[in-house]
Amino acid sequence: MKFNLFSILLLFIFCFSSCKEKETANESLNRQAKHYIADYDELVATLTTEHPTLYEFTSKENFDKKVIQLRSQINNSTSKKDFIWILSELIATVGCGHTSLGFFNQQRALLTPKEYFPLLTRFIDQKLYVIDNLINEDTVNVGDEITQINGKSIAEIMDTIYAHINSQASIKSSKKELFNSYNTSYLAYALDFPETYTIKVAGSDDTIVLKSLENKPPDAPLFSKKHPCQKDFCLTEANKETALLTLRNFAYYGRKTEVFTDFLDDSFKEIKDKGYTNLIIDVRGNLGGPGAASIHLLKHTLQKPFKYFVEDGTDDDRRGMQQPFENNFNGKIAFVMNGLGNSTVGHLASVYKDKRRVVFVGETLGSNQFCTANQKQFQLTHTDFHYTVARNVFVTDVQEKNTKATITPDIKIEQSIEDYLSDKDVVLEKALELMEE
Repeated sequence: MKFNLFSILLLFIFCFSSCKEKETANESLNRQAKHYIADYDELVATLTTEHPTLYEFTSKENFDKKVIQLRSQINNSTSKKDFIWILSELIATVGCGHTSLGFFNQQRALLTPKEYFPLLTRFIDQKLYVIDNLINEDTVNVGDEITQINGKSIAEIMDTIYAHINSQASIKSSKKELFNSYNTSYLAYALDFPETYTIKVAGSDDTIVLKSLENKPPDAPLFSKKHPCQKDFCLTEANKETALLTLRNFAYYGRKTEVFTDFLDDSFKEIKDKGYTNLIIDVRGNLGGPGAASIHLLKHTLQKPFKYFVEDGTDDDRRGMQQPFENNFNGKIAFVMNGLGNSTVGHLASVYKDKRRVVFVGETLGSNQFCTANQKQFQLTHTDFHYTVARNVFVTDVQEKNTKATITPDIKIEQSIEDYLSDKDVVLEKALELMEE
Protein backbone atom coordinates (compact mmCIF):
# COMPACT_ATOMS: atom_id res chain seq x y z
CA MET A 1 0.00 0.00 0.00
CA LYS A 2 1.36 3.43 -0.98
CA PHE A 3 0.98 6.53 1.20
CA ASN A 4 0.98 10.03 -0.24
CA LEU A 5 2.32 13.03 1.66
CA PHE A 6 -1.17 14.04 2.84
CA SER A 7 -1.88 10.55 4.30
CA ILE A 8 1.42 10.53 6.16
CA LEU A 9 0.66 13.98 7.56
CA LEU A 10 -2.78 12.84 8.77
CA LEU A 11 -1.25 9.74 10.40
CA PHE A 12 1.35 11.89 12.17
CA ILE A 13 -1.34 14.27 13.44
CA PHE A 14 -3.45 11.34 14.72
CA CYS A 15 -0.53 9.71 16.54
CA PHE A 16 0.60 13.02 18.01
CA SER A 17 -2.95 13.78 19.14
CA SER A 18 -3.36 10.34 20.76
CA CYS A 19 -0.06 10.63 22.60
CA LYS A 20 -0.99 14.11 23.83
CA GLU A 21 -4.40 12.85 25.02
CA LYS A 22 -2.74 10.01 26.97
CA GLU A 23 -0.19 12.41 28.41
CA THR A 24 -2.93 14.86 29.38
CA ALA A 25 -4.97 12.05 30.96
CA ASN A 26 -1.97 10.98 33.04
CA GLU A 27 -1.33 14.58 34.08
CA SER A 28 -4.92 14.82 35.33
CA LEU A 29 -4.38 11.92 37.74
CA ASN A 30 -3.58 12.70 41.35
CA ARG A 31 -0.50 11.31 43.09
CA GLN A 32 -2.32 8.26 44.51
CA ALA A 33 -3.84 7.29 41.16
CA LYS A 34 -0.42 7.57 39.50
CA HIS A 35 0.96 5.22 42.12
CA TYR A 36 -1.82 2.74 41.35
CA ILE A 37 -1.08 2.98 37.63
CA ALA A 38 2.63 2.44 38.28
CA ASP A 39 1.94 -0.63 40.44
CA TYR A 40 -0.51 -1.98 37.89
CA ASP A 41 2.06 -1.65 35.10
CA GLU A 42 4.64 -3.25 37.39
CA LEU A 43 2.37 -6.29 37.89
CA VAL A 44 1.72 -6.62 34.16
CA ALA A 45 5.44 -6.42 33.43
CA THR A 46 6.20 -9.12 36.02
CA LEU A 47 3.50 -11.44 34.68
CA THR A 48 4.63 -11.08 31.07
CA THR A 49 8.32 -11.58 31.84
CA GLU A 50 8.22 -14.19 34.63
CA HIS A 51 5.30 -16.53 33.94
CA PRO A 52 6.32 -19.51 31.74
CA THR A 53 2.86 -20.19 30.26
CA LEU A 54 0.98 -16.92 30.65
CA TYR A 55 -1.34 -17.60 27.71
CA GLU A 56 -2.12 -21.28 28.45
CA PHE A 57 -5.65 -20.60 29.70
CA THR A 58 -6.33 -17.22 28.11
CA SER A 59 -5.14 -16.04 24.72
CA LYS A 60 -2.63 -13.23 24.42
CA GLU A 61 -5.28 -11.18 22.64
CA ASN A 62 -7.80 -11.60 25.48
CA PHE A 63 -5.17 -11.00 28.13
CA ASP A 64 -4.00 -7.79 26.45
CA LYS A 65 -7.60 -6.59 26.15
CA LYS A 66 -8.16 -7.27 29.84
CA VAL A 67 -4.98 -5.36 30.72
CA ILE A 68 -6.22 -2.28 28.84
CA GLN A 69 -9.77 -2.55 30.15
CA LEU A 70 -8.78 -2.82 33.81
CA ARG A 71 -6.11 -0.13 33.57
CA SER A 72 -8.70 2.32 32.27
CA GLN A 73 -10.76 1.83 35.45
CA ILE A 74 -8.07 3.42 37.61
CA ASN A 75 -8.81 7.09 38.28
CA ASN A 76 -8.70 9.73 41.01
CA SER A 77 -11.62 8.16 42.88
CA THR A 78 -10.02 4.69 42.99
CA SER A 79 -9.54 3.51 46.57
CA LYS A 80 -7.00 0.98 47.78
CA LYS A 81 -9.80 -1.58 48.05
CA ASP A 82 -10.89 -0.83 44.47
CA PHE A 83 -7.32 -1.21 43.28
CA ILE A 84 -6.64 -4.62 44.78
CA TRP A 85 -10.02 -5.79 43.43
CA ILE A 86 -8.84 -4.73 39.95
CA LEU A 87 -5.57 -6.60 40.47
CA SER A 88 -7.41 -9.75 41.50
CA GLU A 89 -9.41 -9.79 38.26
CA LEU A 90 -6.26 -9.46 36.15
CA ILE A 91 -4.52 -12.28 38.02
CA ALA A 92 -7.61 -14.51 37.84
CA THR A 93 -7.56 -14.11 34.05
CA VAL A 94 -4.27 -16.05 33.95
CA GLY A 95 -5.91 -19.20 35.34
CA CYS A 96 -2.88 -20.31 37.36
CA GLY A 97 -3.24 -21.71 40.86
CA HIS A 98 0.27 -20.58 41.82
CA THR A 99 -0.06 -17.00 40.52
CA SER A 100 -2.12 -15.05 42.99
CA LEU A 101 -2.53 -12.40 45.66
CA GLY A 102 -2.63 -15.25 48.14
CA PHE A 103 -5.82 -16.04 49.97
CA PHE A 104 -8.23 -13.14 50.50
CA ASN A 105 -6.40 -11.89 53.58
CA GLN A 106 -4.89 -8.73 52.06
CA GLN A 107 -8.30 -7.68 50.80
CA ARG A 108 -10.01 -8.57 54.06
CA ALA A 109 -7.52 -6.51 56.08
CA LEU A 110 -8.73 -3.36 54.29
CA LEU A 111 -12.35 -3.79 55.41
CA THR A 112 -14.00 -2.17 58.41
CA PRO A 113 -16.46 -4.35 60.40
CA LYS A 114 -19.39 -2.41 58.95
CA GLU A 115 -18.34 -3.25 55.38
CA TYR A 116 -18.41 -7.03 55.80
CA PHE A 117 -21.53 -8.84 54.62
CA PRO A 118 -23.24 -9.46 57.99
CA LEU A 119 -24.17 -13.13 57.46
CA LEU A 120 -22.07 -16.26 57.07
CA THR A 121 -23.16 -18.02 53.89
CA ARG A 122 -22.36 -21.10 51.86
CA PHE A 123 -22.73 -21.58 48.09
CA ILE A 124 -24.22 -25.01 47.39
CA ASP A 125 -25.54 -26.25 44.05
CA GLN A 126 -25.70 -22.70 42.63
CA LYS A 127 -27.67 -21.39 45.62
CA LEU A 128 -26.56 -19.19 48.52
CA TYR A 129 -27.63 -20.28 52.00
CA VAL A 130 -27.29 -18.71 55.45
CA ILE A 131 -25.19 -20.89 57.78
CA ASP A 132 -24.86 -18.33 60.59
CA ASN A 133 -27.12 -15.29 61.02
CA LEU A 134 -24.62 -13.55 63.35
CA ILE A 135 -26.36 -10.40 64.69
CA ASN A 136 -29.35 -10.72 62.33
CA GLU A 137 -31.08 -13.58 64.12
CA ASP A 138 -34.27 -11.50 64.48
CA THR A 139 -34.84 -11.23 60.73
CA VAL A 140 -32.96 -14.10 59.08
CA ASN A 141 -33.04 -17.83 59.79
CA VAL A 142 -30.15 -20.26 59.49
CA GLY A 143 -30.83 -22.34 56.38
CA ASP A 144 -32.60 -19.53 54.49
CA GLU A 145 -31.77 -19.33 50.80
CA ILE A 146 -30.78 -15.80 49.78
CA THR A 147 -32.10 -14.96 46.31
CA GLN A 148 -31.04 -11.30 46.07
CA ILE A 149 -28.60 -8.93 47.75
CA ASN A 150 -29.08 -5.19 47.24
CA GLY A 151 -31.33 -5.89 44.25
CA LYS A 152 -28.84 -8.15 42.46
CA SER A 153 -29.44 -11.83 41.78
CA ILE A 154 -27.10 -14.37 43.32
CA ALA A 155 -26.12 -15.61 39.85
CA GLU A 156 -25.00 -12.11 38.85
CA ILE A 157 -23.08 -11.60 42.09
CA MET A 158 -21.33 -14.97 41.88
CA ASP A 159 -20.31 -14.34 38.25
CA THR A 160 -18.64 -11.13 39.42
CA ILE A 161 -16.89 -12.87 42.31
CA TYR A 162 -15.68 -15.85 40.26
CA ALA A 163 -14.05 -13.42 37.81
CA HIS A 164 -11.83 -12.28 40.71
CA ILE A 165 -10.85 -15.69 42.16
CA ASN A 166 -7.79 -17.33 40.65
CA SER A 167 -7.77 -21.10 40.22
CA GLN A 168 -5.88 -23.61 38.12
CA ALA A 169 -7.40 -23.72 34.62
CA SER A 170 -10.17 -21.49 36.08
CA ILE A 171 -11.78 -24.58 37.65
CA LYS A 172 -15.04 -23.46 39.24
CA SER A 173 -15.12 -26.00 42.06
CA SER A 174 -11.94 -24.40 43.41
CA LYS A 175 -13.45 -20.92 43.15
CA LYS A 176 -16.52 -22.14 45.03
CA GLU A 177 -14.49 -23.47 47.94
CA LEU A 178 -12.46 -20.26 48.19
CA PHE A 179 -15.65 -18.19 48.18
CA ASN A 180 -17.11 -20.33 50.95
CA SER A 181 -13.99 -19.68 53.03
CA TYR A 182 -14.11 -15.87 52.61
CA ASN A 183 -17.74 -15.17 51.72
CA THR A 184 -18.31 -12.19 54.03
CA SER A 185 -15.38 -10.40 52.37
CA TYR A 186 -16.01 -11.40 48.76
CA LEU A 187 -19.59 -10.18 48.95
CA ALA A 188 -18.42 -6.82 50.31
CA TYR A 189 -16.07 -6.32 47.37
CA ALA A 190 -18.52 -7.57 44.74
CA LEU A 191 -21.21 -5.17 45.98
CA ASP A 192 -18.83 -2.19 46.23
CA PHE A 193 -18.89 -1.82 50.02
CA PRO A 194 -22.47 -0.56 50.49
CA GLU A 195 -23.47 1.32 53.65
CA THR A 196 -26.45 -1.02 54.04
CA TYR A 197 -27.12 -4.59 52.90
CA THR A 198 -30.62 -5.72 51.97
CA ILE A 199 -31.62 -9.25 51.00
CA LYS A 200 -34.54 -11.28 49.77
CA VAL A 201 -34.97 -14.93 50.72
CA ALA A 202 -36.75 -17.75 48.92
CA GLY A 203 -40.46 -17.95 49.63
CA SER A 204 -40.90 -14.26 50.42
CA ASP A 205 -41.17 -11.00 48.48
CA ASP A 206 -40.16 -8.93 51.50
CA THR A 207 -36.91 -6.99 51.51
CA ILE A 208 -34.91 -7.53 54.68
CA VAL A 209 -32.59 -4.76 55.89
CA LEU A 210 -29.59 -6.29 57.64
CA LYS A 211 -27.90 -4.84 60.70
CA SER A 212 -24.22 -4.02 60.20
CA LEU A 213 -21.52 -5.84 62.11
CA GLU A 214 -19.65 -4.11 64.90
CA ASN A 215 -16.79 -6.60 64.92
CA LYS A 216 -14.93 -8.68 62.36
CA PRO A 217 -16.97 -11.82 61.52
CA PRO A 218 -15.69 -15.32 62.39
CA ASP A 219 -14.01 -17.44 59.73
CA ALA A 220 -16.00 -20.20 58.07
CA PRO A 221 -14.79 -23.64 59.26
CA LEU A 222 -12.58 -25.48 56.75
CA PHE A 223 -13.69 -28.94 57.84
CA SER A 224 -16.02 -30.56 60.33
CA LYS A 225 -14.98 -30.95 63.95
CA LYS A 226 -16.59 -34.38 63.78
CA HIS A 227 -14.13 -35.62 61.16
CA PRO A 228 -11.95 -38.36 62.69
CA CYS A 229 -8.82 -36.44 61.68
CA GLN A 230 -8.17 -32.94 63.02
CA LYS A 231 -4.51 -32.75 61.96
CA ASP A 232 -2.54 -32.52 58.69
CA PHE A 233 -2.68 -36.28 58.27
CA CYS A 234 -4.08 -39.31 60.10
CA LEU A 235 -4.76 -43.00 59.67
CA THR A 236 -8.03 -44.09 61.29
CA GLU A 237 -10.33 -47.05 61.04
CA ALA A 238 -13.56 -46.62 59.08
CA ASN A 239 -14.64 -50.21 59.76
CA LYS A 240 -12.95 -53.59 60.18
CA GLU A 241 -12.21 -53.88 56.47
CA THR A 242 -11.58 -50.23 55.61
CA ALA A 243 -8.87 -47.77 56.63
CA LEU A 244 -9.27 -44.00 56.25
CA LEU A 245 -6.13 -42.10 55.23
CA THR A 246 -6.74 -38.36 55.61
CA LEU A 247 -4.16 -36.15 53.90
CA ARG A 248 -4.87 -32.44 54.32
CA ASN A 249 -1.36 -31.22 53.61
CA PHE A 250 1.56 -32.37 51.45
CA ALA A 251 3.61 -29.22 52.14
CA TYR A 252 6.54 -30.82 53.93
CA TYR A 253 9.61 -29.64 52.07
CA GLY A 254 13.32 -30.42 52.36
CA ARG A 255 14.16 -32.45 55.45
CA LYS A 256 10.55 -32.18 56.60
CA THR A 257 9.50 -34.38 53.67
CA GLU A 258 10.63 -37.36 55.76
CA VAL A 259 7.98 -36.50 58.37
CA PHE A 260 5.32 -37.14 55.76
CA THR A 261 6.94 -40.16 54.05
CA ASP A 262 7.65 -41.81 57.43
CA PHE A 263 3.99 -41.35 58.31
CA LEU A 264 2.98 -43.08 55.05
CA ASP A 265 5.41 -45.95 55.68
CA ASP A 266 4.05 -46.48 59.19
CA SER A 267 0.45 -46.19 57.98
CA PHE A 268 0.76 -48.79 55.25
CA LYS A 269 2.55 -51.15 57.62
CA GLU A 270 -0.40 -50.77 59.99
CA ILE A 271 -2.85 -51.29 57.13
CA LYS A 272 -1.09 -54.53 56.25
CA ASP A 273 -0.73 -55.73 59.85
CA LYS A 274 -4.43 -55.15 60.59
CA GLY A 275 -5.54 -56.75 57.34
CA TYR A 276 -7.50 -53.85 55.86
CA THR A 277 -8.66 -54.72 52.36
CA ASN A 278 -10.15 -51.33 51.49
CA LEU A 279 -8.72 -47.82 51.67
CA ILE A 280 -10.31 -44.37 51.56
CA ILE A 281 -7.91 -41.52 50.76
CA ASP A 282 -9.41 -38.16 51.76
CA VAL A 283 -7.57 -35.15 50.25
CA ARG A 284 -10.27 -32.50 50.69
CA GLY A 285 -8.66 -29.18 51.57
CA ASN A 286 -5.15 -30.31 50.57
CA LEU A 287 -3.37 -27.45 48.77
CA GLY A 288 -0.37 -29.53 47.67
CA GLY A 289 3.34 -29.77 48.37
CA PRO A 290 6.45 -31.49 46.96
CA GLY A 291 6.16 -34.16 44.29
CA ALA A 292 8.11 -36.55 46.52
CA ALA A 293 5.11 -36.82 48.84
CA SER A 294 2.78 -37.81 46.02
CA ILE A 295 5.26 -40.26 44.48
CA HIS A 296 5.73 -41.96 47.84
CA LEU A 297 1.98 -42.54 48.13
CA LEU A 298 1.81 -43.89 44.59
CA LYS A 299 4.63 -46.35 45.35
CA HIS A 300 2.51 -47.72 48.20
CA THR A 301 -0.61 -48.12 46.05
CA LEU A 302 0.40 -48.87 42.42
CA GLN A 303 1.50 -52.35 41.46
CA LYS A 304 3.43 -51.59 38.27
CA PRO A 305 6.33 -49.21 37.50
CA PHE A 306 5.17 -45.75 36.52
CA LYS A 307 6.46 -42.40 35.39
CA TYR A 308 5.48 -39.33 37.37
CA PHE A 309 6.62 -36.19 35.53
CA VAL A 310 7.20 -35.97 31.79
CA GLU A 311 10.94 -36.19 31.13
CA ASP A 312 12.59 -32.94 30.07
CA GLY A 313 16.25 -33.91 29.74
CA THR A 314 17.18 -32.99 33.32
CA ASP A 315 18.44 -35.37 36.00
CA ASP A 316 15.40 -34.72 38.19
CA ASP A 317 14.72 -38.10 39.80
CA ARG A 318 10.98 -37.35 39.81
CA ARG A 319 10.98 -37.63 36.01
CA GLY A 320 12.40 -41.14 35.65
CA MET A 321 10.71 -44.52 36.06
CA GLN A 322 9.35 -45.07 39.58
CA GLN A 323 9.35 -48.52 41.16
CA PRO A 324 6.48 -49.47 43.50
CA PHE A 325 7.27 -50.86 46.93
CA GLU A 326 7.14 -54.64 47.22
CA ASN A 327 3.98 -56.24 48.60
CA ASN A 328 2.22 -52.88 48.74
CA PHE A 329 -1.50 -52.21 49.12
CA ASN A 330 -3.51 -53.74 46.27
CA GLY A 331 -7.04 -53.50 47.67
CA LYS A 332 -9.88 -51.19 46.65
CA ILE A 333 -9.33 -47.44 46.95
CA ALA A 334 -11.84 -44.59 47.08
CA PHE A 335 -10.34 -41.12 46.49
CA VAL A 336 -12.41 -38.43 48.24
CA MET A 337 -11.93 -34.93 46.81
CA ASN A 338 -13.33 -31.43 46.33
CA GLY A 339 -12.33 -28.09 44.79
CA LEU A 340 -9.67 -27.52 47.45
CA GLY A 341 -7.30 -30.16 46.12
CA ASN A 342 -4.55 -28.19 44.41
CA SER A 343 -1.10 -28.43 42.87
CA THR A 344 0.50 -31.80 43.74
CA VAL A 345 -2.94 -33.25 44.51
CA GLY A 346 -3.81 -32.79 40.82
CA HIS A 347 -0.64 -34.61 39.82
CA LEU A 348 -1.43 -37.47 42.19
CA ALA A 349 -5.04 -37.77 41.03
CA SER A 350 -4.07 -37.59 37.35
CA VAL A 351 -1.79 -40.63 37.73
CA TYR A 352 -4.47 -42.54 39.63
CA LYS A 353 -6.94 -41.64 36.88
CA ASP A 354 -4.51 -42.66 34.15
CA LYS A 355 -3.90 -46.05 35.81
CA ARG A 356 -7.60 -46.49 36.69
CA ARG A 357 -6.54 -47.32 40.21
CA VAL A 358 -9.17 -45.49 42.32
CA VAL A 359 -12.82 -44.52 42.39
CA PHE A 360 -13.16 -40.74 42.60
CA VAL A 361 -15.87 -39.58 45.01
CA GLY A 362 -17.07 -36.05 45.76
CA GLU A 363 -16.67 -32.96 43.59
CA THR A 364 -14.40 -31.90 40.74
CA LEU A 365 -10.80 -31.54 41.88
CA GLY A 366 -9.31 -28.03 41.89
CA SER A 367 -6.26 -29.07 39.83
CA ASN A 368 -5.13 -31.49 37.14
CA GLN A 369 -2.03 -32.96 35.46
CA PHE A 370 -0.68 -29.56 34.37
CA CYS A 371 0.81 -27.23 36.94
CA THR A 372 3.00 -24.12 36.89
CA ALA A 373 4.62 -23.94 40.30
CA ASN A 374 7.80 -22.93 42.18
CA GLN A 375 6.23 -19.52 42.58
CA LYS A 376 8.26 -16.44 43.45
CA GLN A 377 6.90 -13.74 45.73
CA PHE A 378 6.86 -10.10 44.67
CA GLN A 379 5.79 -6.87 46.34
CA LEU A 380 4.36 -3.86 44.54
CA THR A 381 6.40 -0.70 45.00
CA HIS A 382 3.76 1.78 46.13
CA THR A 383 0.91 -0.23 47.68
CA ASP A 384 3.11 -3.00 49.16
CA PHE A 385 0.62 -5.65 48.03
CA HIS A 386 2.23 -9.09 47.90
CA TYR A 387 1.65 -11.52 45.04
CA THR A 388 3.22 -14.67 43.63
CA VAL A 389 4.05 -15.69 40.07
CA ALA A 390 4.72 -19.29 38.98
CA ARG A 391 8.08 -19.93 37.32
CA ASN A 392 8.27 -23.61 36.27
CA VAL A 393 6.05 -26.11 34.48
CA PHE A 394 5.36 -29.60 35.86
CA VAL A 395 3.22 -32.07 33.90
CA THR A 396 2.55 -35.67 34.84
CA ASP A 397 3.29 -38.40 32.31
CA VAL A 398 -0.31 -39.36 31.55
CA GLN A 399 -2.38 -39.86 28.41
CA GLU A 400 -4.50 -36.76 29.05
CA LYS A 401 -2.82 -33.85 27.24
CA ASN A 402 -5.56 -31.23 27.46
CA THR A 403 -4.32 -28.75 30.07
CA LYS A 404 -7.91 -27.58 30.66
CA ALA A 405 -9.19 -31.09 31.43
CA THR A 406 -10.67 -31.54 34.88
CA ILE A 407 -10.56 -34.55 37.16
CA THR A 408 -14.21 -35.24 37.76
CA PRO A 409 -15.71 -37.67 40.27
CA ASP A 410 -16.96 -41.12 39.26
CA ILE A 411 -19.52 -40.65 42.00
CA LYS A 412 -20.53 -36.99 42.24
CA ILE A 413 -21.92 -36.02 45.60
CA GLU A 414 -22.17 -32.70 47.45
CA GLN A 415 -23.52 -31.84 50.87
CA SER A 416 -27.00 -30.32 50.79
CA ILE A 417 -27.65 -27.38 53.10
CA GLU A 418 -29.45 -29.80 55.43
CA ASP A 419 -26.43 -32.12 55.44
CA TYR A 420 -24.10 -29.22 56.12
CA LEU A 421 -26.12 -27.80 58.99
CA SER A 422 -26.48 -31.23 60.59
CA ASP A 423 -22.75 -31.85 60.04
CA LYS A 424 -23.41 -34.97 58.00
CA ASP A 425 -20.45 -35.97 55.81
CA VAL A 426 -22.38 -37.59 52.98
CA VAL A 427 -19.26 -37.71 50.78
CA LEU A 428 -17.29 -39.83 53.23
CA GLU A 429 -20.37 -41.94 53.92
CA LYS A 430 -20.75 -42.63 50.19
CA ALA A 431 -17.08 -43.62 49.90
CA LEU A 432 -17.49 -46.08 52.76
CA GLU A 433 -20.66 -47.45 51.19
CA LEU A 434 -18.76 -48.12 47.96
CA MET A 435 -16.05 -49.97 49.85
CA GLU A 436 -18.65 -52.20 51.50
CA GLU A 437 -20.28 -53.18 48.21
